[in-house]
This record gives sequence, C-alpha cells and structure tokens, in this order.
Amino acid sequence: MIMNKALQQRNKGFTLIELLVVIAIIAILIALLVPAVQKVREAAARTQSINNLKQIGLAFHSYHDTIKALPINGAGVAAPSNPRSGSWAFQILPYIEQAPLFATTSLLNGTGIQSYMCPGRGRNNYATTGAWMDYGYNACITDGTLAGTTTRSMVGVTDGTSNTIFVGHMSINTDKYSATTTWFQCDLVANGGTQGTQRGNYTGTGSVTTYATSQSDKAASVTSGTYPASWGGPFSQGCLICMGDGTVRMFPYSPYTGGTIASGTATGSGATSLAVFLTPAGSESSTLPD
Repeated sequence: MIMNKALQQRNKGFTLIELLVVIAIIAILIALLVPAVQKVREAAARTQSINNLKQIGLAFHSYHDTIKALPINGAGVAAPSNPRSGSWAFQILPYIEQAPLFATTSLLNGTGIQSYMCPGRGRNNYATTGAWMDYGYNACITDGTLAGTTTRSMVGVTDGTSNTIFVGHMSINTDKYSATTTWFQCDLVANGGTQGTQRGNYTGTGSVTTYATSQSDKAASVTSGTYPASWGGPFSQGCLICMGDGTVRMFPYSPYTGGTIASGTATGSGATSLAVFLTPAGSESSTLPD
C-alpha cells in the first residue's frame, strides 16, 4: 500500500534531472536546426537572385531586338522622352514589365524595383531619392567611360555571348546594407554613367584592373586590394553573373579574380581571370566555371 502511494506521487511530474535532460535535448535540436534553416534561406535567396539576373538577361535581348543595339549605361538623369538616358537598368524597364515606371518620373520618388535587388542582402530597394540596384553593367561591352555611349550589337560580341559578362552582382559594403542615401558603390536606376551602376571604366587604352576582381561583400573597414569597386555579392560561394546568352553562372572568388584590360584585351590574366569575360571582342581563351 505504501509502495503504491509512493509510485503514484512519483508519476505526478518530472524530476529536476529529467527536466534538464529534456532542455538539453531541445537545445541540441535547435542547434542542429538553425544552420539548416539558414542554408535553406540562403539557397532560396540565391535562386531568386538567379531568376532576377535571368530576367535582366532576357530583357537585354528584347531591347536589342527592338533598338538593334545593346543598352548603354547612359548619361545624366533618366528621361522618358530619351530611351538611351539614365542607366542601363532604366533603359530596359519596358522589357521587364515595368513600362509604367519607364514612362513616368516615379523612379525619383522612392519607388523600388524588386527585380533589381538581391534578397541575399535584404536591404531596401530604394534610397530617399529613388530606386537603386544590386546588379551592375559591364562597362567593357560599350568600350566606354563611365558615361560610355558606344553602340554595340550582339554581332559585335565576337568572343561569343556565352563567354561575355553583361550584368552581375556589384560588391557593396555590408555596413551600407541599411543606408538610405547612395554612395559610389551603388547609385540610382535613374542615374546613368556612374561607377555605382556599372563596373569598369574601359577607355580603349586604360586599365580596369580595379574593377575586375570578384570578392564577397565585406565591411567598409576592409580597404585592401581592389574591393571598394569590384564585382561581388553576399554569397560565400561566389559572385552571380549573367552572361550575354542569358545564362547565369556563379564565378567563385578564386580563381576568377584579377586581370588587366588594355586596348580591348585581357592581359596577363589567364583563361580563368574575370577580366577575360569582361571583354566582348578580345579573342582570349577562356575557361568558364562548372
């Protein structure tokens, strides 16, 4: 009788040890689950960014079919009356189902464009003065300066569209993710011809070594190498790049780094240099990432 009463009292609740064991098990499960969830989120963000770049790549082709030339990075502030004004991203708006924005001045009034933003960064898609973007134009396409206006058609991409970069992730300081005003790494969609809407400043004889390096986003305190105005992104595996044929590839940060461009050709860089893929007519040998 006494034994049964003791057992009944024992079954009314957990002991302290049992409770601690349960808490420990839950903690272990959470520790295992959080990294897995983070990986899933990163994979989803990467997939969305790939889709954004594919949409942009298709828009380049649609623009070319209509205008008979590739977009340029424009000059000055976008004007609906001038389809070659503003940045390349403004010019292709009608071809990414954003014709109303192209026809108005709302780009100057805090309107963002989700297709131009990488969800891996999770930052606002507009500054206080207009829409901005995470993707940059390859200035070497038009052999131009920051306000290059050289016209090039698909036929002029003699290296092959599958071997030539059109658009890709621009590196951005991680501590600027929450910024509300523009800076040299990232400018407004409405502003053409700036370093913040493209990568590279090829003038025909100059070098774009500074802009040919691919690196992951870092804090502003990181100033070594060519980071401040490079290609890059938020993903640890590499930089997402849209090639001229509309395919999107991830270029690892190594060995696809460095290289110099002079007189239209990548020099001293090797077939795996990012610079090889920036020139549209350099006739260099190239090796794409798997």
